[in-house]
Amino acid sequence: MRRFLPRFALFAGVSLAFTLSAFAQEAVIRHGARHRLKECLSILDLTDQQKSDIAGILEAAKPTFEANVAAVRAARETFRTAVAAVPPDACAIGSDALAVKAAVATLRAQRDAVRGQVLATLRPDQQTRLQGCLDAPLPDTTAADETAD
Repeated sequence: MRRFLPRFALFAGVSLAFTLSAFAQEAVIRHGARHRLKECLSILDLTDQQKSDIAGILEAAKPTFEANVAAVRAARETFRTAVAAVPPDACAIGSDALAVKAAVATLRAQRDAVRGQVLATLRPDQQTRLQGCLDAPLPDTTAADETAD
């Protein structure tokens, strides 16, 4: 049993490092993608009816979005607490990591559902333009930040 403990500790440490790096990368992506739908909608020639329909869709989804974002934040905070615990509990860390993943998946599913509702209000040419804008890569803000210094 004793000879497996160092291997388990090494495995847990490597797993934790990969998990933390994945969450760090997701945080960068998430920050840059904030409000992307509204920005992409601004390039379309929307009619007043489409604007009011889309505003209604977004307003109706807002409370659920806020609840889902709060759930993601709470799950991440619980995960950070489990990682910072001394001694670390691998089971708690793994369970909390899975909870974060599930909360993020719920948030993404709602985002996709709202995008589907918005797309349904648009003409085919507007749908194509919106989807192209949403699928376009985000600008690399780190390069711009480095040149500004």
